[in-house]
Order: sequence, then structure tokens, then C-alpha cells
Amino acid sequence: MIEKVKQTITKYGLLRQNDRVVVGVSGGPDSAALAVTLAQIAPSMGVRLIAAHFNHGLRGREANEDERSASRLAKKLGLSFVSRKMDNAAAPKGVSPEDYYRQQRYQFFDEVAKSNHACKIALGHNLQDQAETVLLHLLRGSGLEGLKGIMPLRDGKYIRPLIEVSREDIVLFLDQAGITYRHDSSNKSNLHLRNKIRLELLPYLKNEYNPKIDEALAQMAEIIREENKFIKECVDKALKSTCVKKQKNKIVLNIEYVNMLPLAIQRRLLKEIMENFSSQRNGITFLHINSISKLLQNSESGKKLSLPFGIEARREYENLILERTKEGKKQIEYTYQVEIPGAIYLAQRNLTVRLQLVKKSKIDFNVKNKDYFDLDKIQFPLILRNRREGDWFQPLGMAGRQKLKSFFINHKITQQKRSEIMLLVDQQAVIWIENMHLNDQVKITPETKNVLELEII
Repeated sequence: MIEKVKQTITKYGLLRQNDRVVVGVSGGPDSAALAVTLAQIAPSMGVRLIAAHFNHGLRGREANEDERSASRLAKKLGLSFVSRKMDNAAAPKGVSPEDYYRQQRYQFFDEVAKSNHACKIALGHNLQDQAETVLLHLLRGSGLEGLKGIMPLRDGKYIRPLIEVSREDIVLFLDQAGITYRHDSSNKSNLHLRNKIRLELLPYLKNEYNPKIDEALAQMAEIIREENKFIKECVDKALKSTCVKKQKNKIVLNIEYVNMLPLAIQRRLLKEIMENFSSQRNGITFLHINSISKLLQNSESGKKLSLPFGIEARREYENLILERTKEGKKQIEYTYQVEIPGAIYLAQRNLTVRLQLVKKSKIDFNVKNKDYFDLDKIQFPLILRNRREGDWFQPLGMAGRQKLKSFFINHKITQQKRSEIMLLVDQQAVIWIENMHLNDQVKITPETKNVLELEII
């Protein structure tokens, strides 16, 4: 395995002579193997290692024992050891817990690197992690940016020397070396999509279709990384064109020029512009980009499109204008593609909607900010948005459908309020109206097996 890691380091240029490297050590098998492997490689390259452990404090005694295990391993390898326990486990409003914990962990690693004058931070992602990530993004309908998977080298400092090593080889290496390691009990839960992929989907694909599915997915990710790099270079060139004019709150695109670009470059160009132009990068979806593309095709001058974060797209003769509008706080339309599990921050409402799978025994209909759905009755994809012309749903307890407009009129909802109310929409109909109604077709019944929980934070 040592030779395999050396090959990966050379292949991607992960280490240079005399580098100082922070090694993330969680106590699990991957990070243990990472620390042991780098400790053996480091002397020949003059590399200095600093072991770092971040204790999220989410699993009580188990988390504390992880920290002690990481400390013992660092001592055994002769490495200096730095640890920190997260002060506040509560994610701030508008941020999903998973993203918050990850941000806190990376912030800690960055601080350790800075205080020790380290230029690299080594993380223990392996071949199976790569395969899981590719499948996860594939299921979410990602483009090349998602399918390129985990980068062996990111931002010039985050390195993953084990990215081409299998989990089986890692465990075998540790057992032969007599290295003890910890098991994270949360990895056995199948409530999270990544865990379901690890525990159910990948083994099924391996047994039924391809015994080397992990290697195949990792190979695909490597191919896509290079192709994605080429597309990014094309987009960077397009961004520098005189046909793309950037102003403080407005971007002007020459329609003829944009329409001449290959569709793949055009979509990526629009995505890059929108993400850099908006208040947060992760709020722009394929639906938004596709809507802008349609505006470029055969639309008359004056045609407008409202987008997230107070951005308006409109045609003005030969140009497409993307502009931050003064009415940004009174956004007319918003659309977000739903991921499960996942959290969506609505800038228009300054709130977060979190969706996750829960056990049927955990249902509590008395909680005001939570609603429950029979997951198996939902026709994906799921979209969180406000109203559109022609929306309909089947009210809970009723056999027939009703237009959303009629529902709002009957409940004396004002015009302004109607555009603010959140809707959860599947491929067929509105299945949830914020704080008001649930579609009868997705209600929880005694036969329900898989429960989707929606929570407004």
C-alpha cells in the first residue's frame, strides 16, 4: 500500500520536498492509515507532519474516545498532536448541520496549518469515498462539476494521498501493522443518503453488475476531471470576451455571441456568471440556467425572468441583461431543487427548510414546524418554490383536485402573501402548502414504510 500511496503522491504532485503537512486524524481506519503511511514516507522527503483532531462532541463518550485514540496514534508515530472540541454544536440559522460541522472542521485544520507554517492539509478519503461521491452526485443529477468527484488536490493545499486505495487494502494494512482504530457508529445508519449508497447501492452494483464498480467510478471521475478542466478553460476564455461586459450590479451578454457557443460551454458560462453574481453560490440550479437559456432563444425584446437572490434576466434587443434589482427583497419567483437529506436556505424568506428520512416511530404531528410525507408516494424530482399559474393539489381528506388559486381565494390569502408562501411540488402536483395543507396523495398511512420529514428552521 505504501507504494500505491507514493504513486498517487507523484501522479498528482501532492507533496514536495520539505513540506510541512497537517494530517487530519479522526481515529477511524482511513485517517489512521493516512498517518501511518505518511509517517513512513515523510523522512525520505524531509516532510514534517502535525497530527490534528477535531472533536465534534456529537457522540459523547464515543467521540472523546476517538480523540484519545488519535492522540495515542500520534504519540506512537512520534508526531506532534493538536486537538480541539467544537464549542457550539448548534448550526446557525440558514446553515445545515452537516455543512456547519464541515466548516468548523476545515477552519480548525486551516488554523493549525497557519500556526505551524504548514502548506498542506492531508485528509483520509479513499477509493470507496470517491465512488460514493460520484454516485451521490449522479443521483442528484449533477453535471461534470459534481461527477468529477473528490479532487486529489484541492485549492493547492488539501491533499488526499489515499484516494486511489481501497478500504479493504486500508484495513488489511492496519491489521498487518498492528494498528488499532475506531469505528464510527453513525456510519451504520441508513437514514443518510451517503450511508445508503455505501451500505446498499454499492454492494448491490458490485454483486450484480461489476465487482470492480469502485475502480470504474473512480476512473470515470478521473476522466471527467480532465474534460471538466478543458471546459472550464473554454469558459474562462469566454468570460474575457468583449461580448461579456461586467458592471457593478449588471452583466451584459451579447446574445448572438452566447448562442454561437456550444451548449455545454453556454450553460457553464451562465452558471459561472450567476454563481459569481449571486449572494451564495449553491442557490443556482439547472432549472435556473435552463430558464436563462430559453430566454436566449427566440424570445422577444423586453421578456423578463425573475431569478433567486434578487436577480432579473431580460432581453434588450441584441443583449441579455442580468441585473440585481431593487426589488430583490420582494422576489417574485424562486425555485430550489430538493435533495434528501438536505437543507435549503431561502434568502427570500430568511429561513431554512430541512428534509430528511426519519423512522415512523419518530413522527410527532404536534410539532408546528414539521410535516411528514409518505416518501414512496412522491413522484420525483422534488422542487421547493412559490406559486405558478395552473398549480393544483388534492387537499387532505378530499377525493378531487383543486386549483391553488381557488384555495388561496377561499382562505382569503392576499396577493402579496400568495407569492411568499412556500410550496413543495413533485412531478405531478403541489404536495405541500406552507403551514396550511398537505396533499392527500402523500399522507402518512398505516401502510407507510418510508417517512420524509420536512422541518422549517
